[in-house]
Amino acid sequence: MFNTELIKAVEGFANLMLPVQEKDLERTWVWKDHDEEGVRFAFFVTIQEVRQLAVQLAANRKPLTQARHILGQYHKQYMDLQAAIFGLSKEDSERAPVEGEWPVRQVYAHILGADFGFRAVIRYALEGHRAGKWTPKPPPESEYPRLYGISESDYGDLMKGPLEALLVCHRELHPQIIQELDSITDQELDLPAAFWEETRFPIRHRLHRFEAHFIQHTVQIDKTMVAIEQAPSESKRLIRYLFAALAEVNANLIGENNPQEGCIQLAKTLNSRIEEIQSIL
Repeated sequence: MFNTELIKAVEGFANLMLPVQEKDLERTWVWKDHDEEGVRFAFFVTIQEVRQLAVQLAANRKPLTQARHILGQYHKQYMDLQAAIFGLSKEDSERAPVEGEWPVRQVYAHILGADFGFRAVIRYALEGHRAGKWTPKPPPESEYPRLYGISESDYGDLMKGPLEALLVCHRELHPQIIQELDSITDQELDLPAAFWEETRFPIRHRLHRFEAHFIQHTVQIDKTMVAIEQAPSESKRLIRYLFAALAEVNANLIGENNPQEGCIQLAKTLNSRIEEIQSIL
């Protein structure tokens, strides 16, 4: 689904540029006829190239189902969340903004736990509807280890673990959620799915909850980062735009089985650029 070569190249560029100070962004770097804006201009060129690829992929892909459109929105917010915490140290991830409030690590554990839960509810509802056995009762507690795909004890250890362990798990879980749920038909979106609420919201609502929940807690993380004196630098702000561009590319690959030649070629371009800028810095 997603192109790992392009993802690694974008992350490599972001890792290279993250620690670069503003004065070093002004070091000389020439791209074609552009020779006055320095290393900083590499951000804008790269973001533009990734956006161009997204447009080309969108033009050539088959029409989106509603589920794939929703999952694309979810993925874009996932990438914004990754950009918000990009480069955050273990120490800073454990720092609470004020006494009694959650540090970033705890917020992220809550986000990840919700993704497990939302997928479980949708999975359980789809199993019932597709087998003609759906009932308005929420999944029983005994079903959650199966629906989560992880034992209760391992899940508990994960939620108490460091931010890096949460991120590694989420990197695996996130594409699994997209691949599993992208087969939902437009008709199935309007079928009910039971959770803790009295209202039996449709599957459509459950799918949109992934993104909405991310937005809620990404804002919380942004506020926490400022409170612990980790407000984004210029490079960090530009990385957020870069991740948004990559997210658009990835959203256009959901449900597609093409060779992704454009992704591979752009990855090669970015890897060469990384080597070039490394020699300057």
